[in-house]
Amino acid sequence: MTDKVFVTKENLQKALDLKQKNKVGYLTSMCGVLWLISLFPFICGIILTSLLMFLFTIPFYAIDQLIIRSNDNA
Repeated sequence: MTDKVFVTKENLQKALDLKQKNKVGYLTSMCGVLWLISLFPFICGIILTSLLMFLFTIPFYAIDQLIIRSNDNA
């Protein structure tokens, strides 16, 4: 025997209401903004350091290729 459950239109709309947004408080918003602002210099530093390391190693790659070519010919 199965039980019958009656769902009203209002209950169904409340359960499926996707337009309802969660409101974030003022303190949480300020903490998020300050966290993003403090994270920005680290991200810029990582990108700048990676770029400098890449540019610094380009000449060594060319030298390494010359050494490998000279070893292949010998």
